[in-house]
Amino acid sequence: MKLVTLLLTSMLIATASATVYFGLTMKATVTTTAVPVVQFVTGDDSGSSAADAVISGDGTWVSLNGLKAYPNVTLTYEQAVNVSNTDGTAHSIKLTHSSISPASGWDVANFTSITFKLVNAAGSTVATYAYTVSGTGASSTWTTPSSATYYSLPNNTEWTIRVEIVTKPSATGGVVINIEMKLDVQQ
Repeated sequence: MKLVTLLLTSMLIATASATVYFGLTMKATVTTTAVPVVQFVTGDDSGSSAADAVISGDGTWVSLNGLKAYPNVTLTYEQAVNVSNTDGTAHSIKLTHSSISPASGWDVANFTSITFKLVNAAGSTVATYAYTVSGTGASSTWTTPSSATYYSLPNNTEWTIRVEIVTKPSATGGVVINIEMKLDVQQ
């Protein structure tokens, strides 16, 4: 009788343990491609005489080295760089802030705003992403934009990123502002 009780207790423990302990299995396959379906491409103002856009070979990053600002002037680069969707399906995209430097001080006091606009193929502004200045003099600081919402970039379509720079009448030469942004793409 003791042996039967011991055997039944052992089976009960083994059954309970089996239901508590289990494993999950996941398998993933990752495939690289040479060029992403949404990428940066040159726009009308991308050349060295304007925005001086340097685009990576695969279109995954761009550096706009030639953007200028003059005292008391609004300077607009209509097509600083373009975003192209070469895929057969639409993809959602949005601009997001990464960093801006300097973030405050006398250099910032030279500006009123630096605005990036996402413009669709029909020429309409889809999203406005503005860096604005608050405060005065040495206490001037950038107000960075919050993340924009996602916008659907249609298949086989190219949109533009327009840059508008507004400076104050008292702006001085030699000031450099570095802005880093991301273009998030939903696959």
